[in-house]
Amino acid sequence: MTDSANQKRLKFLNRRQTILSKGDALALFAVGTLGLHIITLVLLLLLYGSYSKLSKKEAPSLVQLQDGKSITVIPLGSKERTPQVITRFVNDTMTLMMNASGTLPATTPEDARQPKIDSGIDIRSTANGRGKVTTAAWQASTALSEDFRKEFLKLLADTTPQGVFKETTQIVLTPLSIQPPVKIAEGKWKLKLIANLTVFDKGNNLGDVIPFNKEIFVQAVEAPEPPVQMTGLAAVIYAVRSSGLEIYAIRDIGEENL
Repeated sequence: MTDSANQKRLKFLNRRQTILSKGDALALFAVGTLGLHIITLVLLLLLYGSYSKLSKKEAPSLVQLQDGKSITVIPLGSKERTPQVITRFVNDTMTLMMNASGTLPATTPEDARQPKIDSGIDIRSTANGRGKVTTAAWQASTALSEDFRKEFLKLLADTTPQGVFKETTQIVLTPLSIQPPVKIAEGKWKLKLIANLTVFDKGNNLGDVIPFNKEIFVQAVEAPEPPVQMTGLAAVIYAVRSSGLEIYAIRDIGEENL
């Protein structure tokens, strides 16, 4: 065999070896890729099984608070509230804002036994130049949206008799009916409050009854985090806004829709 033939044979063998090496590498790559796909498929099956079990698991109905109390809960979206929560929020907020007893809200058993005189909270820039609202009304007004709260407090200061702060006048809000809330948008509702305001003065034990029929607009907001120390104004604001709702408008029944 000549040198030329040997060289051709060597070149052929080298080329064949190169092709075989490339083929082996491609085969290894294919096997590795198949293995990764199998592992991914197994992980997906495990994940599907976990989600399937989670979807069938009942939502927790009991939650324990930091103070040790337990409350029942139901799953709701961040912008959803039950009709019962909305109705109670409106009833409690309006009662606190409109009632006027002439004494400070009781925060301790001693305050309940010996009520302190309410000197009121000054509200400036009213129609009369200056007025007052009760401390309870000012505290409850934190349940209003910030832009609406200022105007409402000015109006309330104009209409609150000064005799309230001299213990000669008392005002009692008597809710007669609260219609179920009607959803008007995502996270927004309106409901009608039919009530009477009864104003008692010294020498008038029967009182003067004033109809208080309002349409109240409520929207869902993020509930505040519980304060570290549940005392003072922080505790009051948390209690008022813990339902995750606020009133953003109040109008007389019969006016055009907002």
